[in-house]
Amino acid sequence: MLIKTFLILSLAGITGIYAMSHKPATEQEPAIQASKIKITDFKTKKGIPVWLVENQDIPVLSLSICFKNAGSKADPLGKFGLTSFLAQVLSEGCGDLNAYSFKKYLLEHNINLSIDQSVDDFIFEFRVPKHDIKAAFGAIKMMLTQPGFSVGAMERVKQQLLTVLNQSLHSEKAVAANLKNQRAYPGHPYGRSIEENIHDLPAITAVDLKKYMADNFSADQVIIAASGAIDQAQLSAFLDDTLYSLSEKTTQTALFSSPIEPVSPGTVFVEEMNIPQSAVLFFQPSLSRQDPDFYAATVLMKILGDGIFDSRLGIEVREKRGLAYGISATLFWNTQSSSIIGGTATQNSSVKQVIQIIRDQWELIKKNGITTEELNFTKEKMIGAYPLAFGTTFQIIGMLRRQQLDGMSPNFINERNDLIQKVTLDDVNRVAKKLINPEQLTFIVVGKPDGLKTGESK
Repeated sequence: MLIKTFLILSLAGITGIYAMSHKPATEQEPAIQASKIKITDFKTKKGIPVWLVENQDIPVLSLSICFKNAGSKADPLGKFGLTSFLAQVLSEGCGDLNAYSFKKYLLEHNINLSIDQSVDDFIFEFRVPKHDIKAAFGAIKMMLTQPGFSVGAMERVKQQLLTVLNQSLHSEKAVAANLKNQRAYPGHPYGRSIEENIHDLPAITAVDLKKYMADNFSADQVIIAASGAIDQAQLSAFLDDTLYSLSEKTTQTALFSSPIEPVSPGTVFVEEMNIPQSAVLFFQPSLSRQDPDFYAATVLMKILGDGIFDSRLGIEVREKRGLAYGISATLFWNTQSSSIIGGTATQNSSVKQVIQIIRDQWELIKKNGITTEELNFTKEKMIGAYPLAFGTTFQIIGMLRRQQLDGMSPNFINERNDLIQKVTLDDVNRVAKKLINPEQLTFIVVGKPDGLKTGESK
């Protein structure tokens, strides 16, 4: 397995480094229609919650092991970057296998392994042929119970991460996301910076990593999503054997549980970078995932800023004026906060014009709402495209995990289209008046925009 290190620029979460394995080509899986997906919701004998989509016709298993609240927001003070480092270094050897031997083990058993983390969660995923399922669980068990953390591997991975982090400080998109996080969430772990990561990473030790795993990888925080050629009894036995070493409860009691609204004063903040095209990021607070108006808001944002050329922002910025190749705005949420967030890139000479167009569209949709034609077209598109998200077992576990984290029911995967279909014109226009707030729409610009001064202005 070849490990790739890359920067994930989360527009609403913390900018961070994620480690993910290269996934070699495997045999194609037949597509699965969402309406036919049956989710078995159960707990193992040791009480671990599992959602399983069993399909013995597909000779593969995809599995997600997600530890809630074990993402970068839980990095100890003075050790920011610990979880992103952990996600990378865990696959650099475990048990009696060094980095080379462990990668060879994965290749020999056709295990497509991914270790990832977000601002909120830490995730192990694998996809493996049916005849190598036992070996895949064995790999996870070794990483959890006998992590390697050799001096050589740790120093090598630190240098790789530091290189990417330092390079990101010269990327206008990375800098914009970094500034947004700091300004929207001052004093909160969501607002930690790339600079803090660079400063803290060198001092992180193997002792720190092992303590973090013991404190945060616990049975009360783990959720499992599985899809493919395994039944409930087999999966339960494998999971209990693999996760036997987990502590019952996390030591991080009530970890960052209070909701937080992003600070969004409706200003324009400019960070100068000597480049011909500026990155423009914009955001405002949003409603929570659990809000009854969430589905109407989803339709609304598809119409306003889907990222496709037929959205209102796409039509006004790209199609009519040719000011940017693409522009989008969407709902974004995590455990503690929700935003509307969008972005584009445009020539320095047109930044002021693009900002004004975005503000104008915010005002228009709040005041006048949408049309029946827009509603029907968008709902039809959303409903028609939904089955494309379930083409493989790996796609299915990703969707299931997201729904588990959002607190949805196991059958939500089959209910979602009905919820979209029920959204009415009155629903969307009522939500537009409530949700869209031009006074709070805040812009971060990185570049050398004409007519805008460095710093903050109205």
